[in-house]
Amino acid sequence: MSEAVKTLLLSLLLAVVLVINGTSAYEEQSYKALKFGNTLADYVKLTPDMRPFSNAFSICTWIKKLQRGSYPSWFSYASSTVDTEIWINDDGSYNWMFHNHNRNVGYLINIRMGEWYHYCFSWDLASRRASIYHNGRESGYYSTPYGRRLKTDGFIVLGQDLSTFAGDFREYFSFGGELQKLNMYSKKLNTTEVREIYKAGRCSHIESRKGHRFSRQLKWERILEQQRFGNVSIVDSCPLNEKLHHCHERVIELEEQLKEAQNNTQPGNEEPSSDDATTITTVEDDGLSAELEELRLNLESTTNRLSETETRLEKAEEKLEKTETRLRKTGAQLDKSKKKVSTLKKMLKQANSDLENNVDLLRETRAALREKESELENLENSLCGANCFKASNSSYWDILYTSTFFNKVVTDELIGILNESWSQLENFKGSVINEGFIEFFKTNFDS
Repeated sequence: MSEAVKTLLLSLLLAVVLVINGTSAYEEQSYKALKFGNTLADYVKLTPDMRPFSNAFSICTWIKKLQRGSYPSWFSYASSTVDTEIWINDDGSYNWMFHNHNRNVGYLINIRMGEWYHYCFSWDLASRRASIYHNGRESGYYSTPYGRRLKTDGFIVLGQDLSTFAGDFREYFSFGGELQKLNMYSKKLNTTEVREIYKAGRCSHIESRKGHRFSRQLKWERILEQQRFGNVSIVDSCPLNEKLHHCHERVIELEEQLKEAQNNTQPGNEEPSSDDATTITTVEDDGLSAELEELRLNLESTTNRLSETETRLEKAEEKLEKTETRLRKTGAQLDKSKKKVSTLKKMLKQANSDLENNVDLLRETRAALREKESELENLENSLCGANCFKASNSSYWDILYTSTFFNKVVTDELIGILNESWSQLENFKGSVINEGFIEFFKTNFDS
């Protein structure tokens, strides 16, 4: 088996392992994004070797704009003598080079809040042309001074703008968005190359292939390893189905390369040294085909499992949607119930107030009733005569304390009012009925 075939077989094995068991370190990093906070303390600082970019460069990345403002900046490069050697913001209005050269394309492109878009900024000394690309299309360009090279003694900041070489960050330059797959190439990518990267998609691995392997000098996977300041976090940005899709494309690509390599090793393309060598090559190729078929079956099995998982996920999402609908209805009913309870509370509060008023009125009525009862009792005592006192536990002489008799002179009229058993009073006619008079009779004549 030739070395080329062995290499391709190993690559194919790796691709299937990525699908079945996960992803490689590089591909796992390519699925990650950097999410920036919106303060001046949230940034990433890089000090790469900038010498490869002195005569040409291309800066390409995927961007998600998450905050409004005039100057949210995601890339800034300052040298020891020029603070804005390169400065790029997130809406296309600032694409600066060499301190005072810029082309505003913000009004030509449609950047929506919260949506990913692809951006490339490319330049070379030979053409002096600085091109700005949005989603694979050149949106604008400008010319730089003749003979002006990129200075290479500076550093890069992501998420802020370097107003001076020392830093001097400003709040209104804070990026506050997300970046994914930021790579810097040591050549000026042409329109075809930029469009190819864009069409491959945000979750592809095209940057590590297609002739970019050697020109990609500042790599995304290395940027993710750099120190992050403030609120800058690494987040997973690619869904599983996209990861599988790109792995599947990679397997197909490797299969094609493998077939091409097999054709190049067939008798007639390579002169065998002996009949035995030809036999060994045929046997090895048969074994290779069997291994390739096994790998393909493994990939199909994994794809089927993913499809089943997606089906279950769709059903779960439907159930969740129904549950959310019921929850919204329940919430609406709960709101109505809360309004009813609030109304009932108000009614109850009013009823309590009315009850308190009625209790006060009842107390007043009860006091007035007691007063009337007392008056009635006095009236009854004055009207019922001696019979009232006979029915009570008091002496019947106590009737003489009533207003009818007390302090009155005993007369025939008063004697007639009393019971005829009080005949002794006739002997005291002319006496005043006072306390001594009453107590005398109670003592001597009470039966």
